Amino acid sequence: MEELKLVRPSMEHKRQYEEMMDEWESFGGRLNPGALRRYSHRQQKNVTYEEWLQWIEDDRRAGQELYFFMKGTAILGAISIRHRCAEVDGHSGYGIRPSERRKGYAAKMLSMALPIMKGYGIDPVVISCAKDNIGSAKTIRRNGGIYIKDAKDEDGEIREIYHISV
Repeated sequence: MEELKLVRPSMEHKRQYEEMMDEWESFGGRLNPGALRRYSHRQQKNVTYEEWLQWIEDDRRAGQELYFFMKGTAILGAISIRHRCAEVDGHSGYGIRPSERRKGYAAKMLSMALPIMKGYGIDPVVISCAKDNIGSAKTIRRNGGIYIKDAKDEDGEIREIYHISV
């Protein structure tokens, strides 16, 4: 079995990223984490991978890191780690590409990211999911998440807030 790993995006991942994003966009639905976005509202177009890498670097300097979750050379999904958080957004956002869902990868990816967050002194980890996202709630609970409360995000969507002690 190929090793699962978290890696920071780099030029070597360009083709895999483009393939994943094409799949995700054709599938539809919410893109999570939002840092995967390749559409620039300001420029009204998709940006190049090189421009996207600059966004990721700017985010990193601002306190948010993105990691690809990989199996061999394939990108299965991604997870963001925010050093500071608003309660509704939490310290992390994650997602698995549509073709790789329901295989336990989200729970594994989150479990691999928790030690990184602990290394930043984040404890407890605050993490949230949409009230109707049963799969994400299960992922959080599998990693020790304790339900705290419901809260509305800026779009008025109800989110479940969890804490994970690391």
